[in-house]
Amino acid sequence: MPPKKTVTSHIRDTLDDLTEEDFKKFCSEILDRRDEPRIKRRDLEGKSCLDVVDVLVKTFTESKIVEVVVETLENIGCNAQKESLTKYLRDASFSTYGDIMRVETSGASLQTAQQDKLEYSGVRASNAMAERDLNEINKYKSTINNVAEKKRVHPALIAALISRSSRAGKTLKDGWGCYDENRKAYNTFGLMQIDVNPKGGGHKAKGSWDSEEHLCQAIDILIEFLSCIKNNFPGWSKEQQLKGGIAAYHAGPLAIHSYEEVDAKTYGGDYSNDVVARAQWYKSEGGF
Repeated sequence: MPPKKTVTSHIRDTLDDLTEEDFKKFCSEILDRRDEPRIKRRDLEGKSCLDVVDVLVKTFTESKIVEVVVETLENIGCNAQKESLTKYLRDASFSTYGDIMRVETSGASLQTAQQDKLEYSGVRASNAMAERDLNEINKYKSTINNVAEKKRVHPALIAALISRSSRAGKTLKDGWGCYDENRKAYNTFGLMQIDVNPKGGGHKAKGSWDSEEHLCQAIDILIEFLSCIKNNFPGWSKEQQLKGGIAAYHAGPLAIHSYEEVDAKTYGGDYSNDVVARAQWYKSEGGF
């Protein structure tokens, strides 16, 4: 797995992607800035891309350098580079709990794939099921994005959890799921199917089944389990802990005993692997 890029290295790559003419325009625009701190002409003239980035890093804070570079790219009409950098920064803001695109996944089991009568398993099956749910998922896109911003969890992961948990609501009965014949009541609630069984998760449902309040509650549960996994397995990488937290969202943190068998106690033996594969599809192909 390649090393994760820093903000500085991504800015360097962005400037390196400029034509010679656009790079000169970029430097000229930086020199024309009137806001403090300002950069002296001798510090930029004739300097390489690497040197210019070093000057920017020494002059501005990390948050300010991003603002300055994005604004300057826009001012000189380099919109493709601006959009690429903006997208990277957006994704970076959702990496508090790990980068979903760097999580290993084997995808859906054949048992799960048979929900859609697929004759194959793995990442291909997860992608097919994610795509099949996309139209329904998009009905909740603004709500998903709002919750993602509030909780700093990638919207593609929230979309994937909704897809796996309730097929974007298609498997629910008035917002409820998993009817328990013994209890004569439903065990799970909402798009993200929180466990309301008193002998299970014991959560009290908040909001309507497809509301922002419900999604916030579900993501808070996920974050709590991520914290448990982090404490239980401090030697795991952030991406491994993220995968463990996803499995724990379904099976509970006490069901996670090793990374190699992270899904051993999940339904279909694939919960986190399937969710991760769906999330990666929603991010790369589904507009999240």
